[in-house]
Amino acid sequence: MENMMPVMRAPADQMRHGLQTPMALETNQGHPLESALRSHDEFAQKCDMVRRIYGCAAAMRLKSERTAAEQIQRLPGLPSSFVALQTVLGEDDTINFEDVLNDPFERPVEPSFKVHEAMEVKLGLN
Repeated sequence: MENMMPVMRAPADQMRHGLQTPMALETNQGHPLESALRSHDEFAQKCDMVRRIYGCAAAMRLKSERTAAEQIQRLPGLPSSFVALQTVLGEDDTINFEDVLNDPFERPVEPSFKVHEAMEVKLGLN
């Protein structure tokens, strides 16, 4: 029960109790999208810091490494882990919810496609 979000039953009487913090600030949980947006902003801040310290060439190299790491994938139909991208973004030293409970290798259902057929479709050989 202590993890539930507090519910306001009546408006707060600020004349008697003083200024109170909004109930939204009392909750510790954030939306999962907030962390994704924050990580994007962190990369932009990291590039800006690298540009100021080491120059434009180092920042361009960091951005090009990110672009190259985003394009590395396995064969069509096979799940990609994007380890290189996580390393470039600095996310390789944290363990998130997706890392533990959303492992595609632990899913009970095997994929219903064949890798050779998927490559033929990708390369336009059929």
